[in-house]
Amino acid sequence: MRIERCFAFLDLCGFTSYTEANGDEEAVSVLAMMRSVVRRAAERRGVAVNKWLGDGVMLSSLYKGSVAAATLEIRHHLGGASPLDVRAGIARGDVITFEGDDYVGAAINVASRLCDLAEPGQVLMAGHPDATVPEWATTSLVGPLTVQGLSQPVEVHTMDLRHTPGSRMVVDPLCGLPIDLSVAVSPPGETGEDLRCFCSTDCAEQWGRARERRIHRAV
Repeated sequence: MRIERCFAFLDLCGFTSYTEANGDEEAVSVLAMMRSVVRRAAERRGVAVNKWLGDGVMLSSLYKGSVAAATLEIRHHLGGASPLDVRAGIARGDVITFEGDDYVGAAINVASRLCDLAEPGQVLMAGHPDATVPEWATTSLVGPLTVQGLSQPVEVHTMDLRHTPGSRMVVDPLCGLPIDLSVAVSPPGETGEDLRCFCSTDCAEQWGRARERRIHRAV
């Protein structure tokens, strides 16, 4: 069956050299940290962890913005904790499901190749990025890139957190992302600008439900 999905590949830059310099136990500690961050972000954003790839991971989602959001969240949190930078490649398109839990299609290959091409800390996205990124992210055109295995160049953008000149950043209390105030979301039922601090209505609603549970337990 042919379906549309968005895919991301992420990996830790320089992991082999890091392992050689610091030993297996330290390398395993870094991997455990990465996988913990990936699992939390994937669960929060409605993204599937398809495969662990040694020092990397393959993600997918039906929802076009979810993979982009999870990728930026993972990069942000690992950037403050891991000794190694993260790089990523993202692509979406029609794929074929294979044996129920795997996919075959050009979008997967493109995402994987873009991850290989990305610089440390960089997120590369193929094609039509404006339809696949959350409001609190922004994209910049890199240009057509030659991707191994494809006959035609791929239009590629970089993706990063939005930062509007003159606008202050606020930290989402649920996912921990620094969000540009100009696109931040208020908690459910609130309209005050001083309460706008969430990256999405999903985070705001999750925070609201957690707050209600805390109040209920305290009563």
